[in-house]
Amino acid sequence: MKRLKTLLHSGLIGISIGMICLAVNVLLSLNNQRIGIEKAQLSFISFLIWLVVSFLIGLSFNLSSWIFDNDKWSLREQIIINFFVCFVAWILFYFLLNDLSYTWQSFGIAVLNFVVVYVIAYGRYLYNLWLDIKHINEQLKKKG
Repeated sequence: MKRLKTLLHSGLIGISIGMICLAVNVLLSLNNQRIGIEKAQLSFISFLIWLVVSFLIGLSFNLSSWIFDNDKWSLREQIIINFFVCFVAWILFYFLLNDLSYTWQSFGIAVLNFVVVYVIAYGRYLYNLWLDIKHINEQLKKKG
């Protein structure tokens, strides 16, 4: 049950990140088309696809974190493998959202988007890990 709650939480985080990306995407497309925000339209089906794929991206980030449970690999190996597993999932979802249309420009945008989201997600994780270690060290100093 705890694992299910964690997966649901990760999916909801994915939705929030996905909705931010969708808003940025819509605003950038409005700027390119030189129309006002009141004329912006998004079909319900497109919105649902974004919602589901964002949830799946959140799940894939969570599931790929299981790589860190493998104690046989160094932290560097775990991060590199995790990066590429997440990257492949991100690229697949990205091109699914864009009707499987592929150009080098769209690939570059997908890579840039992924790197930004990955740095935010795992930067936050590593920062929290650093805070936990700092707290543990402070507790050990108090006892020592």
